[in-house]
Amino acid sequence: MGRRIFKLLDYLKESVLQILFSYPSTCIICQEEEEEGICKSCLRSIKLCTEDEYYGYYKGALKELIHLFKFKKDFLAGEILVDMLETKISNISKEYILTYIPIGKKSKKTRGFNQCEYIAKLLSKRLDLNYMETLIKSKETKTQKELSKNERRENIKDSFSIRDKCDIKGKKFILIDDVVTTGATIEEGIKILKENGAKKIKILTIAKSRI
Repeated sequence: MGRRIFKLLDYLKESVLQILFSYPSTCIICQEEEEEGICKSCLRSIKLCTEDEYYGYYKGALKELIHLFKFKKDFLAGEILVDMLETKISNISKEYILTYIPIGKKSKKTRGFNQCEYIAKLLSKRLDLNYMETLIKSKETKTQKELSKNERRENIKDSFSIRDKCDIKGKKFILIDDVVTTGATIEEGIKILKENGAKKIKILTIAKSRI
């Protein structure tokens, strides 16, 4: 009963916010089509990945959506990205728990939020999946995009720790990240979860890039 009440309150809050802060009726990418969110033309331009772990390739309209959300706090872009990821796990077993790649304190202070945390929480509500904060960024690192493949792996090594080992053991997780390039960051997250007893881990990312 308590959970249903909280879900109802969340729904009412979101409904009120939608009334107070209505979205523009133009495409968020091209600003030309009269359509709330992303127009069909921009959506069709996104090159999709065939793998279950990734939605599309990190370029064009998909790259622009990620930048709008991540760096300009455009939460309409965030909702569109969640819509996309939802299609990848709509039939996932309820055994799986949603979690995400954490960011450092400096990044969170600068950006104001963790985009992966936002996505995990919203997917949890939409799909009625459990959500858990598992990983902590325990070591500040350099920005990955400035580094080579080998430098990225060394930079991210041992930078994550676990919040509570008891919460991890024997459970199945979906680990969310926004962009995967070399895979160093998400592989480090998987390693820490497995070392602490995670039974199975699937990854879910918005975009796949290449270094």
